[in-house]
Amino acid sequence: MEPDKIIYAFLKWLHENPSIFMPAAWQDLPKLQTEIAESADDELFPIAMTISKWCARHQLGEDLKLAAAKCKKEIDDAGEPTPTTMQPLTNITQTLRTSIEESYKKLQESAADNQSDTSNDSK
Repeated sequence: MEPDKIIYAFLKWLHENPSIFMPAAWQDLPKLQTEIAESADDELFPIAMTISKWCARHQLGEDLKLAAAKCKKEIDDAGEPTPTTMQPLTNITQTLRTSIEESYKKLQESAADNQSDTSNDSK
């Protein structure tokens, strides 16, 4: 699988479908953020491998492969990537780290809201 497609699929999950991460997985997002920080921006393959391994540890490996394949198909169907159809992977470690941090905060807030809703229901 092409590393850029894996990275795009993962970023898409973070922005559009963060609920795909089970509680154990999203609680482990900061660890992934740290592992990604150790990679250089121009090293897409190691970054994609880090994401793939993390997803595999959290039973998301097959879902990631399918999402990356879908991402590849969407790009292939649209023809050659253009600046409007595919943003370049620049400053990817910072982009991923920021996206992970934002999604992690949203998931924490959502979990806190759900907990307060259930504690209000029990009163």
